[in-house]
Amino acid sequence: MVINYKPLNKVLKWIRYPLPNKSELISRIYNATIFSKFDMKSGYYQIKVKEEDKYKTAFIVPFGQYEWNVMPMGLKNAPSEFQNIMNTILNPYSKFALVYIDDVLIFSESIEQHLKHLRIFKNLIKKNGMVVSQKKIKLAQTKIRFLGHDIYQGTITPIKRSIEFSEKFLDEIKDKTQLQRFLGCVNYVADFIPKIRILCKPLYNRLRKNPKPWTPELTKIVQDVKAQVKTLPCLGIPNPEAQLIVETDASNQGYGGILKQKVENHPEQIVKYHSGIWNPAQTKYSTIKKEILSIVLCMQKFQHDLINKTFLLRIDCKSAKEVLEKDVKNLVSKQIFARWQSLISCFDFEIEFIKGKNNSIPDFLTREFLQGSSHDHPDKENGLSAQPF
Repeated sequence: MVINYKPLNKVLKWIRYPLPNKSELISRIYNATIFSKFDMKSGYYQIKVKEEDKYKTAFIVPFGQYEWNVMPMGLKNAPSEFQNIMNTILNPYSKFALVYIDDVLIFSESIEQHLKHLRIFKNLIKKNGMVVSQKKIKLAQTKIRFLGHDIYQGTITPIKRSIEFSEKFLDEIKDKTQLQRFLGCVNYVADFIPKIRILCKPLYNRLRKNPKPWTPELTKIVQDVKAQVKTLPCLGIPNPEAQLIVETDASNQGYGGILKQKVENHPEQIVKYHSGIWNPAQTKYSTIKKEILSIVLCMQKFQHDLINKTFLLRIDCKSAKEVLEKDVKNLVSKQIFARWQSLISCFDFEIEFIKGKNNSIPDFLTREFLQGSSHDHPDKENGLSAQPF
C-alpha cells in the first residue's frame, strides 16, 4: 500500500540526524576476515508511533479510515529516526558492528571472536525488541556484499550489477539524457579507475549546448570506458596502521591522484583514485599552478583518510616542491599560492620528489614548464570549481 505523505512532510519538522559516511564505515573493517550481515525486518515498522501522533498518519481506504501504530514508509524523517535508534543500540559495540539504516554488519578477525560478537548482537536485538529478516541473514562469510561493494580480505570492489550498467548503453550515445546517465554511472566507480574524468572529458563537453556531431573518436572513448569498467581492480581498505602515500600529477587537460598505503613487509597498495578536468580558466594556468592545484584538489578529495595523519606526498615536479616549502612572500602570484597553501595547512605531510618515469600516473604530465606565465588569474578564480569532482 502506497500513501502520499507529501502534505504531512511539508509541515513536519526535520530531524537533523545525519546518515553515516559510507567510506568511514568501510574503513573500520580493514582487518576483518569473517562477516555476518543482517537486515532489520520491515525496518521502519519496528518503530512505534506515539499515541498522540497517530492521528497525523491517518489515511482512508474503501473500508474506512485508519491510523498507523508503527512508522509508515514515506515520512521524510523515517531514515534519520531509524538510523538514530540503531546507532543508540550499536554504537557501544562499534569495534565489531556497523549499521547503515536497516543493514547491519558484524565483523571479526577470527571465527572464535566472531561467535562472541554474534552472541552479543543477538542479545542486543532481543533486549531492544528488534527483529531481523531470517531470509536475508548471511552468517560467517569470508566475502560479503555491503553498501554496494564486495569486501574480501581487506579489499573492496563494486558489486557486479554496479559495473554491468555499461553494457546497457550503445557505443554511440548521441542522446544527451542517455549520456548524462552513462557518465553518472561511470562516476559511481570513479574511485576505481585512474584518469577516468580525463578520458571522459570529450563526453562531458557534449553536455553543453549545441555539441558537435558524434565522431568515431567519441565511440572509441565509450568503448575504452566500458573496457575499464569491466576490469575494475580490487582496492585496499584504509588501514590506520599503514603509511599513507599521495601521488599527484597534472596535464593540460586535467589532473589525477592516487591514495596508497604501505604496511611493513608488504607492497604498496592502492586505496583510491581521483581525477578531474580543468575549467576554462584553469586551462590557462601555468604548469606550476596546475601542479599545485592538483595537489590541493587531491588532498581535499582524500581528506577523510588523511586528516590527523602524517603522510607522504610524492610529486615529480621540483618547482611544485619548492613552492610548497617556501614562504609565499617570495613567490610570484603569491596571493593564489597563499590561498592554496592555507587550504592544505590542516594536513601533516612530507614531500618526496620522484622522477616522472617512476610516477604511478604514467603519460599524465606534459613536460613543458611555464613558470611565470602571463596567464596568471586573480584569486577569485583559484581553481576550486574544477569539474567534475
